[in-house]
Amino acid sequence: MFKFKLPTLALTIAAVCMIAGTSFAKAAPKRCGFNGDYSFFFWDPSYPASGVGYMTVQLNPATKCRSGVVLPGGIINCNLGRGQIFEDFIEDGFVFLESDGEGTMEIETNSSNGICGIGVNAIELDISLVSGGKTMLFNSDGEAFASSGLVPQAGYVATLTGRADKCFAGQISGCYDIRFWSRSPDVMASDVVPDQIPLGFDGAVGDCTVCVNGAGAVTGGTCRCNIQTEFGGFETLSEIEAGGYTLGENCQSSTGYLWIETSSDEICGISSLMAFDFAVAQQGKELIGACDPAEFILNNESLSNAGYGIPCAFEGFLQ
Repeated sequence: MFKFKLPTLALTIAAVCMIAGTSFAKAAPKRCGFNGDYSFFFWDPSYPASGVGYMTVQLNPATKCRSGVVLPGGIINCNLGRGQIFEDFIEDGFVFLESDGEGTMEIETNSSNGICGIGVNAIELDISLVSGGKTMLFNSDGEAFASSGLVPQAGYVATLTGRADKCFAGQISGCYDIRFWSRSPDVMASDVVPDQIPLGFDGAVGDCTVCVNGAGAVTGGTCRCNIQTEFGGFETLSEIEAGGYTLGENCQSSTGYLWIETSSDEICGISSLMAFDFAVAQQGKELIGACDPAEFILNNESLSNAGYGIPCAFEGFLQ
């Protein structure tokens, strides 16, 4: 028969209690993969409209991460070309997800003009989560009203599609291969079209290599553009000689501004200058965004901007 000394017995009892306590401890709440700050860009191929923004999503672990809210404080910047820019601040929203990552998101904003200037301050999106919630693909829902059945929503008027990625607030550096696409709205054929827009312009696609450093400068690259007109297509090749970019603070760095200046052919046959609104994705490995349609100002001088005439969307990857 074994005999325990008193100190040994006490230690044995304490160890058993610790094991029992560990075995029955309450599990830590599950963290939701789709959570936090997201940068996004979008494109409407029918008008067209394009833009960028950011939002904050908070899912509820108690619902197995199947529902949650869009927090106030995000922003939607929408560009329509010819200098038309609309800015909407996100005030509210909700998220519902199925077990396969498909779901619905509603975003509500507040502005006098509405999202993209159409007078409606809510939009409902059909969404799909990929990469463990780090990326969200989305399309606008075409119903007349958001899920409540009472709030008119922009998807009834516009056909938006796009992508959101986990916000990256760091610096960017290196060369990015960027592809872009654009379609000219019918109203561009009127006499308000700038003189530099190609006659009968219908659309453009192209690719640029844009090199940047970590100090806010564009250091070089090229831009190739294939333009379609009612008279046929032609191609331009431009050498990037200068430019710069700015980033905001924290997650707002994902709504940056970049401009390039070229030689050789004008960009898409329109101008030697072009400005972009962009978001940083994939931990700095990717840029996504839209052409900025505002008048370009350099050294207090107003200059033509190719983005004024061709609203576009783009995405680019670090080489």
